Amino acid sequence: MIDAATFSSTYSAFWAEAAPMLEHFTRRLNLEYLDRFDVPMKSEKTGRKALIAEFAFSMMVEVLRCAEKPTNSAKLHENAWNDTRRRLRPFLGQGVDLDAPLQQSEKAEAAEIEKRLIAFFKGTNLPMKTRPLFKGCGFVDASEGDILTKSTLFEVKTVDRSFRGADLRQLLTYAALNSASREAEIPSIGLVNPRRGVSFEMSVGQLCVDISGRSAEDLFAMIVQVFSSGELSR
Repeated sequence: MIDAATFSSTYSAFWAEAAPMLEHFTRRLNLEYLDRFDVPMKSEKTGRKALIAEFAFSMMVEVLRCAEKPTNSAKLHENAWNDTRRRLRPFLGQGVDLDAPLQQSEKAEAAEIEKRLIAFFKGTNLPMKTRPLFKGCGFVDASEGDILTKSTLFEVKTVDRSFRGADLRQLLTYAALNSASREAEIPSIGLVNPRRGVSFEMSVGQLCVDISGRSAEDLFAMIVQVFSSGELSR
């Protein structure tokens, strides 16, 4: 079994067949379709950007939860740190350091990322669900997304790079899992990068046509068929 993120970043032959215009669309996305909601953050020289990003996201989740169920600051930080360790534990073999506490500069960077995320997901964008879980299908296990608002499934990428085709494939994989379980309505998908201060949002139907020439229903059926059959090479 693999998760949605792994499926979306591998199986290049399948994705080239299913969405042959994806890379071309991604280049246009980064040149023409981005919305700016903040200035780019200064890039600090640290080897723990993944840890900082995950802690910032976990803090945002806890802050949003506290809006419904008040929690003191110390408990909020503890919950966020424990959740960060849980989510990053599978990557310990890849050099992720979960033992050393965050330095003051790292805490400041995480706080800025958290602030930007909360500012983006406010008002009409206020999340209905943080870390929505999509049921597994075939050889793809149950997978956790980032944020599902009233209309859009967002994936947060707190990185210095531009958005990539693999980022869109990840969202499409979640959406395909959701189409198989029929648990939620997801008319749109989006990407948010708080570090660069940019976002992208588009209807699922239009995106599928633009990258594959297929309707969302047909593209998701193609992806789900692969999940179920397991007849796929990388």
